[in-house]
Order: sequence, then C-alpha cells, then structure tokens
Amino acid sequence: MWKRKTLRMTRWIPQQEWAEEDVFIIGGGPSLKTFDWSLLKRELTIGCNTAFVLGEDICKICYFGDISWWHEFKEKLGHFRNPVFTSVPHLRSSKVPWLWYIPRVNYGLHTNAVGWNGNTGASAINLALILGARNIYLLGMDLGLDKQGNPNWHPYQIEPANVGVYQRFREGFARVARDLPIKFPGCRIVNLHDQNTLPMFPNVPLSSFWNNRKRIA
Repeated sequence: MWKRKTLRMTRWIPQQEWAEEDVFIIGGGPSLKTFDWSLLKRELTIGCNTAFVLGEDICKICYFGDISWWHEFKEKLGHFRNPVFTSVPHLRSSKVPWLWYIPRVNYGLHTNAVGWNGNTGASAINLALILGARNIYLLGMDLGLDKQGNPNWHPYQIEPANVGVYQRFREGFARVARDLPIKFPGCRIVNLHDQNTLPMFPNVPLSSFWNNRKRIA
C-alpha cells in the first residue's frame, strides 16, 4: 500500500494494489445524507472530493479532479492521512509531497491514465479499475438535487448548484459503460441507488444490497 511521502510529489506508476477486490466509490449526492457510513469501514473505498471528511476508516483513498476544489480544501486535506490522488493537470509538477498524480485523458477508460469523462465520479471508476478492482459499487451518484435543492450529502458546496451539468455527467458515465467490456473485460460496475439514476449500469436498491451483504458477511 502507498506510504505518505516526504519528498516532492512524483507521478504514480499504476499498480494493481486492489486486484480482484470490491471497491466502493463514494459520490456526493444528497441521497447519502442518512447513509450508515460504518458499513464502509471494512470495505475498500475511493472517496470523491469532500468524502475525505468522513475520516480515514471510511475513505481509504481520496480522489479529486477539480482545481477549484483543491484551492478550497488543500489545507484540510493536508491532515488526511490516507493516500490522496489527483489528475488535475495543473498539479502535475506540484511540490506537495503527499499528492499522488495520475495522468488524465478527456474521455473513455484507460490502463495508464484516468479518463476524466466530465466528472470526478466517472474518473474515480477508472482509478479503481487501474487498481485492479473486479466489482465497483457506486454510492451517491444522484445526478440531481434533492427536494430542498441540495446537491450534496455534506454542507461543503463551493459552487452554486447547476442542474445543467448533470447531462454532461450522464454522457461521461455512458462512455465508461461503453469502454468497460473492451478495456477491462470481466469487471463490473453496479449503481447502488433507489432511483436507478444511471441506467447504463446494473442497478441495485441501496437497502437491499446492504441487507444481503451483511447476511453474507
């Protein structure tokens, strides 16, 4: 597993640290406001952006792809002790010693870079696949606002909610779905959500998934 670095950030050489494992991607959707986060303590997780506030026992890796988010949270993120990955091009030569940089490609899935596909969640899927994940489970990929107009389960919104971006997000996830059997045959992406927000992936209602998983464990 990755160690906290003390030297200048270097480019990460992809390795299958999580080969054949189940990996959960923690999104930011408001459907997770009442989620029991303790369920993830024994799971491998990649937390998108502000999910790092959940702590190291829940968020095993923090991944971000937005430079504006970095400027807002870099001080707090410096206290997070688990690995932090980014694909922000402007941070490729960063002197921050605890950042792991992985190259970015605009679209699709890749084995030596992450496809951005318009949003952090879709990009985090590519990171999980590069790490060797066999099954990827998506959490909080709402692609919409709740009834109160909130875009996130957390209160750390740094930009006004823009409903228009969600169509771009869907297009990015569709590219991921098209590339999956070609670039990572045998791997599976499942959306855990009560509303089937990403029809390009198999969908399992959140409560039934965890009830079954607890019985198996």
